[in-house]
Amino acid sequence: MILPPSFTAAPASEDDAVAIAAAMSASQAANGDDSAITADELRSDWSGVDLASDSLVVRNPNGAIAGYVDVDNQANLVVSVYAYVPPAFRDLGVGTALRQWSEAYGQRAMHSAPVAYQALVQQFIPSPAESARQLLEDADYRAVRETFTMETSLDRALPEPVWPEGIAVRPFIPGQDDRATFEAVEDAFRDMWGRPRGTFDRFAAMTTAPEFDPALWLLAVDGDEIAATGLARMPADEGWIDVIGVRRPWRQRGIGLALLHSLFSALQSRGSRTAALSVDAESLTGAPRLYGRAGMTVRMSYLRYRKELRPGHDPAALAEQE
Repeated sequence: MILPPSFTAAPASEDDAVAIAAAMSASQAANGDDSAITADELRSDWSGVDLASDSLVVRNPNGAIAGYVDVDNQANLVVSVYAYVPPAFRDLGVGTALRQWSEAYGQRAMHSAPVAYQALVQQFIPSPAESARQLLEDADYRAVRETFTMETSLDRALPEPVWPEGIAVRPFIPGQDDRATFEAVEDAFRDMWGRPRGTFDRFAAMTTAPEFDPALWLLAVDGDEIAATGLARMPADEGWIDVIGVRRPWRQRGIGLALLHSLFSALQSRGSRTAALSVDAESLTGAPRLYGRAGMTVRMSYLRYRKELRPGHDPAALAEQE
């Protein structure tokens, strides 16, 4: 990694949250996304993240944050990179340094994964951010997929959820539902493009985050089986839905829409003004259409850029073999 002269780099710490959130917000605004990131939201996103190994803060000689990056390591094969450079520090080489660091991370991680599988690094770049896109394209990244952030206002009368016969909904019970809920999420996400299987430890870390609220984790059950999961959180005054997942045998019955309406009501009752989520624009299950039926619209479009570090089988296939 090559930094600009006199710039320094070190892992993030909890004490950096306010300054990093401000730097991230400035970067997003310059890329056309005016949704500010709060320190509480950032701390929520850090739940289960080892900042010492999975993050980096770049500072200028005066100590100002010139760049920030963290990674989501999926099975040591797909490393999702979230990099931010405030506009005041662009065109200095900071973005290139963050890219180099993340690629080195991916190179190290892939040695802990089965050698028969492809290893990748990927970044999600706002569609209007032409300079960031060019930076990656010049480094042999290719845009392979589009991702939407969709949201809806909760400052309105919400429809009542309509559940199909035989399906009930209840809150997640910590200490009882952990493993079954994890397995239900992984089963539902088998159809998510390019996603290796997650880990239980990372999932469990979500239940120990400061803002974790089991009443915002809803399970649609068919007898003793979990048919679908809707997992949300509210780190600030806006709700974020991490998971809407309906398992294959229970699809096309309206369960996903009912879960969304239930989550909207739960978030509204806690004072949330909006509910948002991220979704693959080309979802094999037609998720964007479902979210549209629930009143959600696209707030921002991102292009997923990928670079191959090692050839091999599709990393997503690893989940099918476990």
